[in-house]
Amino acid sequence: MADGNTGKIGGVAKGPDAQRFAVIIVHRNGAETLLRTLDALSKATDMARDRVFLVDNGSSDDSLSRVRAAHPSAVIIENGCNLGYAAAVNRAVPESRSAFVLVLNNDAFVPPELLDRFEVLFIAHPDAAVIGPRLVSAHGDTQRSFGDEPTIWGELGIRLFQKGRPPLPDTVLTPVDWISGACLAARRSAMEQAGSIDSGFFFYFEDVEWCIRLRRAGWRALLDRDTRVVHLMGSSTRRVRRGAQVEMLRSRLRFYQKVFGPGVAVGLGVVRFARLAINTVSYLLLTVLTLGLVPKIRSKLLDYGYLLAWWLIGRPQRWGLPDKGKL
Repeated sequence: MADGNTGKIGGVAKGPDAQRFAVIIVHRNGAETLLRTLDALSKATDMARDRVFLVDNGSSDDSLSRVRAAHPSAVIIENGCNLGYAAAVNRAVPESRSAFVLVLNNDAFVPPELLDRFEVLFIAHPDAAVIGPRLVSAHGDTQRSFGDEPTIWGELGIRLFQKGRPPLPDTVLTPVDWISGACLAARRSAMEQAGSIDSGFFFYFEDVEWCIRLRRAGWRALLDRDTRVVHLMGSSTRRVRRGAQVEMLRSRLRFYQKVFGPGVAVGLGVVRFARLAINTVSYLLLTVLTLGLVPKIRSKLLDYGYLLAWWLIGRPQRWGLPDKGKL
């Protein structure tokens, strides 16, 4: 941000205190994967122009001590509890003065050229608020890196009007509706205009809503197909799967309110509840008919039953991912 000693040229801060990228990693347990993420990131960062922020959501393992030993330049922000993804990102944003912000999962491994390339792309495309890479698994399989803006028809499950998963574009740099928050670079000036990521989303849908909000403010989201980031998808929630499902449903309902408006959100919520109740009853009957001997059917019954119970008792905030707290 400009002051008496700092200007901006092509969207990049210049001056003695200039920063290029603030890289923000939200973390909660899993030291080995985090250290691999930081090792890869260290090859992409310029120590003179980039800063790495690790926002810890109440880890109970030795992650922080190991990071301090292996990556002493990383700025560690300790929350002491699980604030969720968006709120943790927003703890770090005011601590930096960079032209750009890179939000990165703690299980995503970036290539050495990523920050240099994204800087060039931001300068070349001054209307781009967000740029993201192509996400791939450890085996090279393409993951969902971007998507179309959700529609009411799609949320209702009416397939006649519902778009399928968009194919990978043919062009290297392509405008898309949203970029996955697993690795998402954002222009600070766009964030200052349209707002940062919404802390009201605890987990899931915060990246989709943010990109939609930025696009509605006149900015673009771009997918860089030629930049690949390896992402170990789901590693942070695998052991708390049902809690993560609650967070996904809660965030989906908030997404309806913010993107479609209150009236439509109520209608979509009714449809979601009805579908959840029907699925619970259906799998209960299947469990009875199979005498509970089919593990997949039992698991589905427990999944749907857990979500239905959460809804019926008033959708309590305490349900979901563990150790949640507030600032």
